[in-house]
Amino acid sequence: MKTLTPIEKMLAELMRIDSVTGNEATVARFIESQLVGSGFRVKRQVVAKGRFNLIARRGKSDVWMVAHMDTVPPFLPIKITADKIFGRGAVDNKGNIAGALFAARSLNDINFLFTVGEEVDMAGAKKLVAISGKAIVLEPTEFRLRFAQCGVVSARIAAVGEQKHSSLLVRGRENALHVLINALDALMKKGWHCFNVGTIRGGIAENVVAGFAETTISVRPRNRTELSDILKTMRTLKGVKVEIGNKLPPFVSGLASDKILKGSREPVSFFSELSFFQNGVLFGAGSIAQAHAPGEYILRKDLARLPGELVKLAEKL
Repeated sequence: MKTLTPIEKMLAELMRIDSVTGNEATVARFIESQLVGSGFRVKRQVVAKGRFNLIARRGKSDVWMVAHMDTVPPFLPIKITADKIFGRGAVDNKGNIAGALFAARSLNDINFLFTVGEEVDMAGAKKLVAISGKAIVLEPTEFRLRFAQCGVVSARIAAVGEQKHSSLLVRGRENALHVLINALDALMKKGWHCFNVGTIRGGIAENVVAGFAETTISVRPRNRTELSDILKTMRTLKGVKVEIGNKLPPFVSGLASDKILKGSREPVSFFSELSFFQNGVLFGAGSIAQAHAPGEYILRKDLARLPGELVKLAEKL
């Protein structure tokens, strides 16, 4: 295996810190130490007890690099091969954080925003105030500029039944799992874009009628018509209780019409903090196909390339 380069060592340090959503403070302090050591004016923006965004400025630029600090579970050990670095956050989003911190060494005028909660409820981004200008929102796009994204609707759906001996089941409606499965079947038949059942829980044994069941789902609407249909259907589901979490609309950046920037206007399927910046672009190393995967990795050559690409993009903006 090749000797680790400085940026690879930084990524390894970042990935050794467990920063699953809600547990971002330690990695935030590490990033803060890197920024302060590079001459940035850094401010903590409290989001919740023990959780904070980092806002860092140097010079007078109106360009921001934005990256979320949290990861999805579970925390994964680091493995390094000849061409790849494996571990949670390798592409989503600690590889991009490392790239941004190294790019900062070549930029006298630049601003940074590191947020909490992106993987769950966008808590950090929702807290933002008085952040204007142009934003490079760091996400795995394989070094392609992307200006639009689908929306996201998330919900918890619960059903209540009558717990009893399974031999006494008559119509099936007493079983909360049956009711929940029927509701999910109706939703899946809608054909919405990227409809996903994330978790499902209920019942206690095969010979007991389930007295309670619940599921969590997400959908990624491509347009506002689909978003409206999703929300209307959720509100009118019968026999279950629906709690809507996120209901964030699709978004197209004001930079999509920029004649200098060359990128795709087709929306990415994933939702990101792009929608919190009127003039932003999605950009970063790695593929979304690796994000959240049990074998998440970034190519070492892509990590090495990233700082230079970020510097060029920041200067172009």
